[in-house]
Amino acid sequence: MFVEFAEKNGFDIGLCPQQNFYPDLTFIHRRSRRMFAVDIKSTYRISETEVNGMTLGAFTGYFRQRGSKKNTLHPYNQYSGHFVLGVIYSKCDDVADERQQFALKDLEKIPSVIKDFQFFAQPKYKIASARPGSGNTKNIGSVTSIAKLVNGSGPFAALGEQVYDDYWMFYLTRDMAYALSVERPYTNLTTYAEYKKRGSDVLEKHAEEIAKLAEDEAGKADEES
Repeated sequence: MFVEFAEKNGFDIGLCPQQNFYPDLTFIHRRSRRMFAVDIKSTYRISETEVNGMTLGAFTGYFRQRGSKKNTLHPYNQYSGHFVLGVIYSKCDDVADERQQFALKDLEKIPSVIKDFQFFAQPKYKIASARPGSGNTKNIGSVTSIAKLVNGSGPFAALGEQVYDDYWMFYLTRDMAYALSVERPYTNLTTYAEYKKRGSDVLEKHAEEIAKLAEDEAGKADEES
């Protein structure tokens, strides 16, 4: 499927060299050389409208050091877009006893453990939530609404990728804040909005003075050099 899509649309495909590298697939446009990152993610239904959720990659490492090649095929900032190919499935109630052995001729008789596949593709930021994937991990969590996953209508879809990047590049878990001996600046979008607004009114009010100070500091820097 991926090879057929690439050939039809003029792309080459790069594979990640190791399991923990980002992304799963790199599509490189042959003519423009623009690159697009694609991660394959899966999750299971817990109801007709909700899934368990999925992790969308780290918000530390290459996500913050965007010129680094550590644990990524190419630096994060060299990709023109970051996408998720998602797979939603349901667990089967009727499954084979794991201790039971089957012959190859009985392959079609083996009950499947999963069923009812649903696929979707969305830019990563459009299905991201404002909380880590699980517990205190350093992975971005997804929204859990099936409709929001399929339609790409998570909280950052309306706010834009720039806000998504800013939110997750500076997000701190409890342990990260403790290690730095600082308070967590925000824990959700509400406290993020409050954090970003803090002091912004004062800065806006004194914008001309700040601009003048910047000019003075630049002049002094030139003199010292």
